[in-house]
Amino acid sequence: MSWMMVLKKDSKWNEKTLNAERRQLLNKEPSLKVKFPEMSHPSNESEMPKVIEAIKNNKLDDKTQTDLDKNFHDKMLEIVGEDIEDYKQLIEDMNIMVIKLKMKYKRARPYEVSDKVNSVTGTDDSPAFPSGHATESYAMAKILGNKYPDKQGELEDYANKVALHRMQIGSHYPSDIEAGKKIGQLIADAYLSTNKIEKWQDILVKGNLHQWFKRRGGKETKDGKTQGGWIDCSSCGSKNGPKPCGRKDASVGRKRRCRPTCSACKDYPRRKGRGKK
Repeated sequence: MSWMMVLKKDSKWNEKTLNAERRQLLNKEPSLKVKFPEMSHPSNESEMPKVIEAIKNNKLDDKTQTDLDKNFHDKMLEIVGEDIEDYKQLIEDMNIMVIKLKMKYKRARPYEVSDKVNSVTGTDDSPAFPSGHATESYAMAKILGNKYPDKQGELEDYANKVALHRMQIGSHYPSDIEAGKKIGQLIADAYLSTNKIEKWQDILVKGNLHQWFKRRGGKETKDGKTQGGWIDCSSCGSKNGPKPCGRKDASVGRKRRCRPTCSACKDYPRRKGRGKK
């Protein structure tokens, strides 16, 4: 028997063939805005031999395969010691973007094309292109690696394993993985750009201003002064600092910002006549 089945011109995928969860995602809009380029992929027939070869070379044990297939978010966050709760919005945004792209291209899965490939997971119930697992694992690797540079290599290695595993279980073609990697990096760039400067309200709620300043180049001396970066209003007027500018909360008002140093803060003209003019 030939390894290739006759492929219908149109894939079976449409909104009605998606499960309820994916239909719901399809009708949502992500909070993160990313512009994706137009993409294309080789024919299914031309890539099928590589898929079948990957399946033959799959020697992974069941637990490892389950982690790569269904627990990869948690496993990547374990590498850096973070909690998935802090990334739920990002993950949902990625799921929304991926399903929209999949339904745009509607590429048939390998198991729809070849009689030598079977569906062995419940995570391939949508079109193939691009790979959602590759998209999300590479995005997470870049985002977390930006925050934890010493873990960058380990994160990228795990993302590579997640992506390759999608071929090893016959869920994706090589070009699905390649497209997923590119899309994941675009999502990561957008996420990092959006979150480059945290909002004052978030910073104040976290109650960890001095660490925030230090991460952005500020240096705190032994006597409690914060030098470099932006300053915590509460440090002005402290035992070793100048008098405060009179502003009670840097997170409110039309000009929601503090000055680079306490002295600059003291000299900043206040709206009610405080400070030098």
